[in-house]
Formats: sequence, structure tokens, C-alpha cells
Amino acid sequence: MPLAHHFEQRYHVRHRLDRHGARDWLDWGDATPEAIAEAIERLVGTEPEYAPVPSDAAALAAGAIAELLARK
Repeated sequence: MPLAHHFEQRYHVRHRLDRHGARDWLDWGDATPEAIAEAIERLVGTEPEYAPVPSDAAALAAGAIAELLARK
């Protein structure tokens, strides 16, 4: 539930979460107990779909460092 006038939460964070498969949004102003309960009820028992996360970042960083050290 992003804050209504918080630019980063409403745009940057939302965009990032959309890329990672966030399935539901509820604006802060609309977050009544009933709306929150409906959102939970709608999502309970569903399976999330996760975006793939690269697992080779450490190897890429080590290679870049090794290349820099080899230049000395």
C-alpha cells in the first residue's frame, strides 16, 4: 500500500514490484479493513509466480575484479 504522495513508492517501487510479478495493489486511501480482507481472501491459496533472479552475480564480480587486478 504505497503512500498517496510518496513518489518513490508510487512509481519506482511499484514498477520494480510489477517486474517481479506483484499480483495485487491497494492504494493507502482505499485500505479499509473490508478492502484489505477482500484482497487477502482473493489471494489466499494462490501460487505466486516469481521472476527469475540471476545467480551468477558473484562470478561476474569476481571476473571483473580479476581482470582489473591483472592490469596492474
